[in-house]
Formats: sequence, C-alpha cells, structure tokens
Amino acid sequence: MLRLSNFRFPAFQARNFTACSAMRSGHNKWSTIKHDKAKNDAERNKLFNKFANQIALAVKLGGGSTDPALNVRLAAAIEGATKNNVTKRVIENAIRKGSGATGKDGNRSEACTYEGMGPGGVAFVVEALTDNKNRTIGLVRSTFTKVNGSMTPTLYFFDRKGSVLVQPPATLVDFDAVMEKVLELEGVEDLETMAPEEPTYEALKPDYGSTVYEVSSDPALANHVASSLKDLDFYVHDVNIGYQPKSDMLVEVANDETRSKIDKFMGQLDEIDDVTDFYCNLKI
Repeated sequence: MLRLSNFRFPAFQARNFTACSAMRSGHNKWSTIKHDKAKNDAERNKLFNKFANQIALAVKLGGGSTDPALNVRLAAAIEGATKNNVTKRVIENAIRKGSGATGKDGNRSEACTYEGMGPGGVAFVVEALTDNKNRTIGLVRSTFTKVNGSMTPTLYFFDRKGSVLVQPPATLVDFDAVMEKVLELEGVEDLETMAPEEPTYEALKPDYGSTVYEVSSDPALANHVASSLKDLDFYVHDVNIGYQPKSDMLVEVANDETRSKIDKFMGQLDEIDDVTDFYCNLKI
C-alpha cells in the first residue's frame, strides 16, 4: 500500500533548495540567522505536528488504548516520533488527544475522510484528524480547487486495507519461509516484498532479516495481525489502515507537466497540518 504523505515522484523528489546570497537579507548577518532559525523552527514544528497526529490517530483507531504494549500501531508511531526527536511532552499530549481530550476550542478530535479528483483525473482519498471539521474541509477543498480539481466521491476506486511493515526473524531466509509463517495468522490477506526504495530500509534492525515485507490484512484486524507478528519474533516497523487502489482503476499519467502538477498538489496536501495520510490511484 502506497502512503502518499511520504511519497514523491522520483523525477521530482529533489527540491531546488539553493542557498541564498547574504545580499538577499541585506548586510545584517543576524537577519539571515533569524530567518533560517524561523524557517527551521517552522519545519520542526510541522514535523512534530505530523507525528503527533499519527500518535493520536493510533490511539483513536486502537479503541482508545494508550498502552503501546497492547496497541502496536501506537508503539510504532511513538518509536518513529522518538527517532525524529519529538519531545516527550508532544508525545504525551498527542496520546491524550487521541484518547478523547478536547482541543484548543474545547472540541474533541475526529478522524475524517475526504474524497476528490486531482490533476490528470487522478482520484484521491485524504484522511485527517481534526478538532474543527469546518476548518479542515475548507483547507482541503481549497487545495483541490487550486489545481482545478473537485471534491467528489472516489472511495469506489479503492479497497480499505490493513498494512503492517515488518522485518522477519533472521531464521526466515526467503519469501516462501516468511509466507508460510505469515499465512497462519488470522486476518492476513497477502504478503509483498517491499522495494529497496521503501524508507523503512533506512531503519533496518541488525538482528533481523534484511528484507522488508508488507503484510496486508483485514482492516479491522490490523492491530491483531501486528501483535501476532510480534509474537512470532517479527519486528514491526509500521501499522496502517488505509486505501489501496483497485488494479483495474489505476490511472497512468505520462505527461511530465501533469505529473509535476500532481507532485505539487501532494505537497500542498501534506502542508495541511490536520492531514494524516492521503492515497491516490496513480499508476507508478
């Protein structure tokens, strides 16, 4: 399952971040330092907010469980946040938010799903966690409108799936051996070897197999499958419940300009703080 909140087309993955001349800020070096610090602080806060939303969502979708030992998705989300230096206070506040604590305006956070058509006739499903649905739907709608897209039903392009990314025990040396173990578990539907470009390969655990697998499951049993895999000595990197495009509903986009627009559109969706994930039926 391709989670697009972390995806960019390979051709457009490298952003043109060029170092600006000091002349852009005049001769005062401190103005440059302040600008860079503000930019870095903003990027850091945005990153923290994304991890906080993933943690809160893990609690909410885990039936309100705040115990990482019982909620594997929460455990994976906390681990990812910790690796990225998210503070303990942010993590604890996110857990409280997911368990039903009210937001800034006294509203409880809700998980919301939005549907729409983006550039090139590509269908999108956008997931968000928000304490103000009017604010969030306004931001999402505006993002679609800017690319001449529209918010319209698109869920029929997708199947709802659970997804668990794992490293197998070192004793399971090939796909067949992993498959034999995994298919014993209730709720498992499929097993796939992840491509080396998958970001999880950057966080491989040394005492496990060197291949990352995606275990697809019944969405209602994703957390159960993840727990069962842990019991079988698999290392669980990530647990997600998302949308997988149907194979006969994929859209191929060959035009470079359109692909660039799609990439920019995905970046704009990712800029919305409340958005936790988004999916599309683009053929990669």
